[in-house]
Amino acid sequence: MGRIVKYLFMSFVLLTFILISFNFSIAQVIDSDNDGWPDQYEEKLGADPKDSINTPDPLADDDLDGLLNEKEKDWGTDPTDPDTDNDNLSDYQEVTWEKSDPCDADSDNDGLNDFNEILNGTNPRRPDSDGDGWLDKAEVDAASDPNDYSSTPKDHK
Repeated sequence: MGRIVKYLFMSFVLLTFILISFNFSIAQVIDSDNDGWPDQYEEKLGADPKDSINTPDPLADDDLDGLLNEKEKDWGTDPTDPDTDNDNLSDYQEVTWEKSDPCDADSDNDGLNDFNEILNGTNPRRPDSDGDGWLDKAEVDAASDPNDYSSTPKDHK
């Protein structure tokens, strides 16, 4: 029974991630001048979305987070905000080091934001880092070790 519940939960998490990602990508598609830069990015970076000659500098880093404007566009992050999802990890850190979603403060939807995942040594891409059937946040809240399969919240009551 536990496997079925875990499978259903993981399916729900995956479906939610896909739907959120799909909706975000639809919002970015409008490119009035067909220059490869979505209008929302051109407006944020001071370029004219109706003039294909006046485009943002792809090699600039307007928010000084270490991620070039072109990469911000590719990842769907805000080129004027160094931490698009406000999880205390810069967009650059999430894309380069942690491999977490810079547009989602809790990439694996386990209730523990990506910054706290790093502080606890858990994986921001796995809701149950140690595979014991307990979400990382539940383990942290119960003073259980989210990185130790044999340590579970029920052992710490």
